[in-house]
Amino acid sequence: MGELYNHDGSFSPRADELKGTRIAMQGFMAPHLKVDSDFFILSNTPVETCPFCATEGEWIDSIVFVRMRTRQEMAAPGTLILVQGTLEIGPATDPTTGFVSKVRLTDAVFQRAGA
Repeated sequence: MGELYNHDGSFSPRADELKGTRIAMQGFMAPHLKVDSDFFILSNTPVETCPFCATEGEWIDSIVFVRMRTRQEMAAPGTLILVQGTLEIGPATDPTTGFVSKVRLTDAVFQRAGA
């Protein structure tokens, strides 16, 4: 996830290059607000707070909003997962949840890493 940002928090040339393409990212699923949902937060480390309750300026650069292709059973906390989806970058507010994000994977699927 770090390769998507420059040191000043702006998007890197690599992020611009990957925008709109299908990519894979590895990380941890954040604890979920709703059990029956088609989205989650992917983080490079386990997180305990809701990053979408913050503003764009407070965005944590180690998380990605993931909108799944179809609902999947959530991964247990601390389980390393591999997510594949289409990369979207730039500030956006999710119309369903109202969450603000700077980086998203859409049409995504995931599995346990190494599976």
